[in-house]
Amino acid sequence: MRLGTRASTLAVTQSTWVADRLRALGHEVEIVTIRTRGDHERGSLTRLSGLGVFAAELRSALLRGEVDLAVHSLKDLPVEPVPGLVIAATPERESPRDALCSRDGLSLAELPKRARVGTGSPRRVAQLRALRPDLVFVDIRGNIDTRLSRVTSGDLDAVVLAAAGLRRLGLAGRITEELPILPAPGQGALGVECRSGDAALIAALEALEDADTRLAVTEERAVLAALGGGCAAPIAALGNGDGLAAGVYSADGTRQARTEVPLISGAGRTAASRLLALGAADVTQLDATRASRLAEFHDDADLWPQAGGRRVFLPREAGALSKALSAAGLEVTIFPVQAPVVLVDGLDLGQADWSVVTSARTVEALQGLGVRLPGRIAAVGKATAAALEAAGYAVDLVPGKANAAGLVEEFPAGTGRVVIPGSALSKPDLPEGLRELGWQVDVFPVYTMEATREPAELAARWRAGEFAAVVVTAGSVARVIDERLGWPEETRVLAIGQPTAKVLNELGVAASVSPSPDAEAVARAAAELVGKGNA
Repeated sequence: MRLGTRASTLAVTQSTWVADRLRALGHEVEIVTIRTRGDHERGSLTRLSGLGVFAAELRSALLRGEVDLAVHSLKDLPVEPVPGLVIAATPERESPRDALCSRDGLSLAELPKRARVGTGSPRRVAQLRALRPDLVFVDIRGNIDTRLSRVTSGDLDAVVLAAAGLRRLGLAGRITEELPILPAPGQGALGVECRSGDAALIAALEALEDADTRLAVTEERAVLAALGGGCAAPIAALGNGDGLAAGVYSADGTRQARTEVPLISGAGRTAASRLLALGAADVTQLDATRASRLAEFHDDADLWPQAGGRRVFLPREAGALSKALSAAGLEVTIFPVQAPVVLVDGLDLGQADWSVVTSARTVEALQGLGVRLPGRIAAVGKATAAALEAAGYAVDLVPGKANAAGLVEEFPAGTGRVVIPGSALSKPDLPEGLRELGWQVDVFPVYTMEATREPAELAARWRAGEFAAVVVTAGSVARVIDERLGWPEETRVLAIGQPTAKVLNELGVAASVSPSPDAEAVARAAAELVGKGNA
C-alpha cells in the first residue's frame, strides 16, 4: 500500500500512525510524501468540486494512481464528496476539544485583561469572546511548533489549538486546559481515503473503522453541509454519547443559535434545521470565507492572509539571481547559509583537452588560486559561462540543459583528458558520464561549503513564517536549512534542479522545481509560486 501524506510533521505523524496500524494487520505500507505541483495541474484541481486546499494534492495523487490511500484530518476535509474517492475508514477519534496553551499555566479564567490570545479560527474566537470579551484575539498561522513558539517568546499570552494534534505529537504537556467550547465538525478524527473502485483496499481498511466515530463525524459534518457553511463561518458541532450539539456564533460573541438532538442517523440535518429556525442565518454569515477573518473576527489580523506577501528568502549571496527575483516584483531577503572554503593552497591541473566547470564559485576559487584552465572549456549553465567569460575564457560548450545529464548528452566522445575542478560536495554523475564517453577524467575538489551562523532576527522571521517562499539553490543548502532552521509549513519551497528537489524530498519537504536554473526562469517560477497564495 502506498500511503500519501503532506510533509508537515503532524500529517506525517498521523499517516505513520495509520501505517503502523495496517502493518500490525500484516500489510506492507510505504509512506509517500506528496510534493507541490505546478500551476496547470493546480488550476485543474480547483475545478474539481470539494477537493479543498489542504487535501487537494493528496486527492489528486489518489485520482492519478500515484498513491493508494491518504489520511486526512476530517475537520479540514470539505463535506462535498469527490467522484472516484471514498472515506473507507474513520479510526477511533482522539480528543475533539480545543486546547488552551498559555504562558505560566494560566487557565482561560485566569488570563489577565487584554491578554493576547492567538488563533486562526473564527469559530474559536466567537465562542471565546462570549466567555472573555476583554481578551485580544490575534490571527495567527503556521504549524503547531510555530504557534507555540509565539507563547514561549512572549509575543502572545496564549494560543488555542486542537487538542488532538498536540496529543498526537506528544505535546499534551503544553495543554493548560481543554476549553468548554464546541469544536469544529470532525475535529480530532481522521479519515482514510482511497479510490472507490479499489474493493480489496476498502475491505482491508475496514479493520480500522470505529462505528461510533463514523456516526458522530458524519452527523457533525452534515450540520455544516446543511447550513452551507463556508471555511470561515463560526459553525461548531460535537457528537458523542450525550447526543449531537451544534451551534452558530456571532463575531462579537453576543449572539448564538445552539441546539442539541439525539445522535442518530439524520441528526445533522435535524440540528441544522433547528439552527435555521432559531435564526442562525441572522447570527452570522453562514457562507463566510477566509477573507472575513481579517477584520470581522480578530482584533489583530495583520498576519492573514498576506503574511509574507511577496517576501522571498534567498539563502545565498547577492548576484544575478537576487536581481532577477527583485525584477520579478519580489521582496528578497538575502543571507548565504553557506560560505565557500578553499581546500588547496596550490593547484596544478596539468594539460587537458577539456576543462569542465559547473559553477561560478569554481571560477572565483580558481581566480583566487591564480590557476588557469587548460584546453577547451565547457560550462554547465549560462551563469557559469558568464563568469568564465568575465574571467577571460572563451567558452566552447554550454549545454541546452543546464545540468550534468545535459552536458553528458552534448559532450563529444573521445579518449583524451578532461579536468573537472569544483566543489568537494559534487556528485559523481558528471565524471562517470564523461568516462562512459571514453574520456580520462580527473576531478579536483577546489573548495567546499560550510554552514554559516544566521542572525537571530532572520531565524525568528523565518520560523514565524514571514516568508512566502524560499529558493533552495542546492542540496547542501537544503540540508543546512533543515538542520539549523527547519521548514515553516506555510512557506513554499522552490528547488533549482532535480538533484536539489531529490534532497528536499528525502528530507520530507514538499517543493516545486524551477524548469531551468537560469536566473530569469527561477524568478518567474518563484513569482508564480508566491502568486498561488497561502494554501
